[in-house]
Amino acid sequence: MRNEKSRKTKPSAKRGGKSENIFDANLFAAKSVRGLKAYVPGEQPSGGGWVKLNTNEFPYPPSPKVAKAIIAELKGKRYGNLRLYPNPESRVLRKAVAEHFGLEEKNAIIGNGSDDILNLAVRAFSDSSLRIGAMSLSYSLYPVLANIQGAKYEEFDFGKNFAIPIKRICESGVNIFFLTSPNAPTAHGFELSQVEKLLKSFKGLVLIDEAYAPFCRYGSAAKLVKKYKNAIVSSTMSKGWALAGMRVGWALANEEIIGVLDKVRDSYNVDRLAQAAALAAIKDKPYYKRLCAKIMSTRTDTEKFLDKIGFEHIPSSANFILARPVVNGRHGADMAEGLFEHLKKDKILVRYFASDKRVNDSLRITVGTPEEMKKFKESVRKWIESQK
Repeated sequence: MRNEKSRKTKPSAKRGGKSENIFDANLFAAKSVRGLKAYVPGEQPSGGGWVKLNTNEFPYPPSPKVAKAIIAELKGKRYGNLRLYPNPESRVLRKAVAEHFGLEEKNAIIGNGSDDILNLAVRAFSDSSLRIGAMSLSYSLYPVLANIQGAKYEEFDFGKNFAIPIKRICESGVNIFFLTSPNAPTAHGFELSQVEKLLKSFKGLVLIDEAYAPFCRYGSAAKLVKKYKNAIVSSTMSKGWALAGMRVGWALANEEIIGVLDKVRDSYNVDRLAQAAALAAIKDKPYYKRLCAKIMSTRTDTEKFLDKIGFEHIPSSANFILARPVVNGRHGADMAEGLFEHLKKDKILVRYFASDKRVNDSLRITVGTPEEMKKFKESVRKWIESQK
């Protein structure tokens, strides 16, 4: 039983001769949460006129079929569908997603965005005795979820040319390993043969986080689910399907893993409109194939621009580029922050990881439309002139 003294509010300094009580919620919080540094998403500005290149959103509208599906769902039974719970297991969508990747319904689970899927995996396959592993650098949500769960989190450095240190991972004893493929925030893509080698060698579970796979020339690792029982492939509608606002993600795995994930899944975790929108999107392959190709073309054009002005960058397999500003041989955190603030004054948002010394000399730039990237280039050129 909690000590009664610990439940009391703390007295503050006196004001006007009277003492006041201050409520401290940390006295009631779990130990793993008290000192937790929460995940910080990219800025969502208010007002119009912004060129938003900071959260890796799809720069084009979703398929017109998505809007039609949402309207049809709203009009069902004279708008009465919204009073009813959605299908708790998103069964129709599970089947459609699985078939999209050449799998069966039993191999899929749907989440409230892929972050929900990652949370389910952490809840299901880690605790104080079951450790989590990931690469350094990687998605910064992973350690947050691990800390909430009270699980130990271990990072592994890349080898030369982003080689995955398979031997060290296998010897580490972690229970589940997260591989962001393509990697975030570097945008490096992994050949499927490298991913398969990890799956074959590692005795634990491997979750391949494929949020950016629609823009990667190596394709999806989903087909490896049939071959390796320890494979979990997750992805999202936010990046390659223009539905960040609907919050839909999924995992693909063998039937036994899906069953465990279902045990910790919230009831009715994906609403009716999101299910309808996602179903329409996943079925419109020609629309998204065309626009993903357009984004990749714009990416190539942007990389050529960065090369021309002397910025350093990692060849991208995603819908963003991690670039290090370099002017007259000068680079570093001050340069990156200076360009970030300059762009923001021009109402152009990119992502700057100020507190992470591994990448605080660089900016992560989402690939937008050609028009948006033109504004980005013009602003960067102005900044370069100001540095000479």
